[in-house]
Amino acid sequence: MLISQFLKRIVLLIVCFYFTGLSASAKGIDLSKNSFPLDISSLVEYYETNDGTLTLHDIQHRPFITHTQKAIHFGFSDITSWFKITLYSSKTGNWSFECENPLIEYFDVFIPNGNKFDIKKGGCFVAKENRNYHYGSNHPIILFPLLANEPKTFYIKITSQRGFYTKFLVMPEKAQVIKSRSDDRRNWFFDGIQLFGNLLIGIIAFFLFKTNTYRVFAFYSFCISITVLGYHESLGDLFTSNPMLSSLINTFPYRLLVVPEIILTFYVLPITTQFPRWIKWYLYLIILATFILLFGICVDYNWKWVKMNVWNSVLAELTILLLFAYAYYKKIKLEGYFVCSFLFSFLGFLFLQLRLLQAIDFGWIHHIIFFAEMSKIVFFIFLVFHFFKRIQPEKIEAEMPILINTLPDFSVEGLGEKSDVDKEPSKKTKLDKVLKMTNGELVLNPTNDVFLQRIDEIIENKLSDSTFNIVDLADALNLSTVQLRRKLKTQTNQTTVEYIRNYRLKKAAELLKNRSGNISDVAFQVGFESLSYFTKVFQEFYGKSPSDWLKTH
Repeated sequence: MLISQFLKRIVLLIVCFYFTGLSASAKGIDLSKNSFPLDISSLVEYYETNDGTLTLHDIQHRPFITHTQKAIHFGFSDITSWFKITLYSSKTGNWSFECENPLIEYFDVFIPNGNKFDIKKGGCFVAKENRNYHYGSNHPIILFPLLANEPKTFYIKITSQRGFYTKFLVMPEKAQVIKSRSDDRRNWFFDGIQLFGNLLIGIIAFFLFKTNTYRVFAFYSFCISITVLGYHESLGDLFTSNPMLSSLINTFPYRLLVVPEIILTFYVLPITTQFPRWIKWYLYLIILATFILLFGICVDYNWKWVKMNVWNSVLAELTILLLFAYAYYKKIKLEGYFVCSFLFSFLGFLFLQLRLLQAIDFGWIHHIIFFAEMSKIVFFIFLVFHFFKRIQPEKIEAEMPILINTLPDFSVEGLGEKSDVDKEPSKKTKLDKVLKMTNGELVLNPTNDVFLQRIDEIIENKLSDSTFNIVDLADALNLSTVQLRRKLKTQTNQTTVEYIRNYRLKKAAELLKNRSGNISDVAFQVGFESLSYFTKVFQEFYGKSPSDWLKTH
């Protein structure tokens, strides 16, 4: 009996709470006992229609559906979305409504004022002077009063060809002032980090590394900064006051970002030498499709062109990820810090594209982009330290012949401890180890073939890798750089740097002879990123410039 009475009371309490909740929800969203800002995205009601000409009077009595998702997320279409929000508070005061996405094309808020509604217009296709935003924000921020215990029902009309993802926030006016200041400081900090990062990368690329790969990465980083500038709606205003044209300019870098991503991929990965031939043409096709779709957006702006552009970007970025996975599988040596920085930079934008296509629904994507920009600076700092650490053995090796030549002769022969008869075998041994040159071909002692063939095999596998150096070669042979230098010097009378460079030059001569590409392509295939340097060392090695070599072979 006691148990049955207890269960009856529990059921009665649940029923009471249920009906209490219904009465509260019917009254609206209670703002009295909540922390702020309050996300009301999952508490609003919405109605969708293909007729964009319907007025507020037409839709007021239409059946609105409760929006249960955590964010306002709509795909690419001609649909006009109406939202209905009922708010009330136990205290009289001024409140603020904010939509977090500044790129919605048309955004109208209908605020009740007696028997009529005041219309607050906004959206990126509306001139800034005609937007009824407060605090000079690019985000739709609307202020409104609430009387104690008097619910107000607002209506919001959104029309946008592009897909969008946003949240609706409500907070007291004072909280909005604090949030706006905090957002401004965060944006200034983010922009400052980007400026510092791009300056650092530019200095490294143009004054330290001086290679085309790093310069292309500096250009790619600049493109990301321009993309963020467009997202803040600050780019288009530099060129035009027309709101629609300005908005299109703001989105240009975002829609074209896949092009510098692919160009940089060509420099980071040996696409033309160690990947299937069709990969190169496939990436070229994506670049062409990007420009065609951008032209379609400019000429005939509608959601179909925009959606195809997003799909094209997703396809390109997923392809880049697969190419890096393939390179890792094939154990193609890459610059770890550099690759991580590149991948981190575009992963956030890939997630943004997937969210627009409603494939994912993560609210922390912007945090990934911020983390990527921060990590990019850290990676490049490590890259600089790694660079100086790596070139140190090369400097030692380059200086070693000079040091050796300046030392006294402490050999047995120099001390006069052997007779002339004893010296003869030693002289013969040295003569056998001398490297002979015949038309650029190396003739080696047969006893040294196994060791040198192994070196040639390693260099051949890393031929197009411009970063491959004596440290990498020594690691592959399980030798120290000093051991490698001494052994190679003894057998070929060349330093390790000279041997690697000469091997590349012999391979270049072979490729030019077989007409395997123009001079620039061949230079890149054998690991030279500077065409002028390639021409110089080729001339020194063969006595002919690459162009003259082509004419005579």
